Amino acid sequence: MAKLFIVGFPRDMEEIELVELFSNHGIVDNVTVVTNQITGENKGYSFISMAGRIGADRAVEALDQAEIDGRVISVRFAEDKTQAVRSPGYPEVEKSASAGRYPRQATPRGKRPRLPKR
Repeated sequence: MAKLFIVGFPRDMEEIELVELFSNHGIVDNVTVVTNQITGENKGYSFISMAGRIGADRAVEALDQAEIDGRVISVRFAEDKTQAVRSPGYPEVEKSASAGRYPRQATPRGKRPRLPKR
């Protein structure tokens, strides 16, 4: 599965039109058109999940910088939200957008040794 990010298409373009446009290049699994939460107006960008990498590659090659109703669209692969986080002195852990700020450590840290009273 490959996820594409599409930006710059006309705001009056509907989800079904995006499906028709991208299905010429491969199987479209899911389309998410980003809208304003209050007004419901299309913001002009969306995410499309395609079944195979080959079809997604063809769609990017054919549709990136294409013109639709006088607007130039940009089509590229979406970035993965999971990224590696590295801190000095700690093992590398995966950070996920849904996992909160940082996931818990696999092993708990030990207590500091007590210093003798003077």
